Amino acid sequence: MREHEDVQERTTLRYEERITELHSIIAELNKKIDRLQGTTIREEDEYSELRSELSQSQHEVNEDSRSMDQNSVSVPENQSTMVTADMDNCSDLNSELQRVLTGLENVVCGRKKSSCSLSVAEVDRHIEQLTTASEHCDLAIKTVEEIEGVLGRDLYPNLSEERSRWEKELAGLREENESLTAMLCSKEEELNRTKATMNAVREERDRLRRRVKP
Repeated sequence: MREHEDVQERTTLRYEERITELHSIIAELNKKIDRLQGTTIREEDEYSELRSELSQSQHEVNEDSRSMDQNSVSVPENQSTMVTADMDNCSDLNSELQRVLTGLENVVCGRKKSSCSLSVAEVDRHIEQLTTASEHCDLAIKTVEEIEGVLGRDLYPNLSEERSRWEKELAGLREENESLTAMLCSKEEELNRTKATMNAVREERDRLRRRVKP
């Protein structure tokens, strides 16, 4: 029983470590969203200034030159629209990731307050929640990558390393889940054997008592 409690405590600590890392990733995504918002605002301001300058200088340039200027400012306008749409999508994904993370924290807090034993279903459920959070995180990171492509700049230079490390951690959690499942099955079998032995001992004791009665 003590060994089982130690395993349960270590598993809870692992979940808490994952929660801490998820908080870190969410913080990075929030920073990127803020930076993208700032970039979008600057691009819109620059576009407005270019439009104003173009309007003021229309009487000084010929038709070809005016057409060229209009084409040159259409790119930031399109970029601004694309960035705004992708940024809204990234914000939605980030909110969803926050929701999943909050649910996972509640599960861990509930496990700390609960005295019940760790079950296979609980382990599976926690792994599923972590996997879901990871999938949402991957979607958010993919959106950031797409936005970076639109802006033509790298806002997250360590993105590949972060994703690789995350995938390795998830693989480790899945292996731990399999190990815990096997251990729990073994414990259940051992418990059943112990119960059967105790029942046999009780039956033998009762039989002997009946024999010695006068």
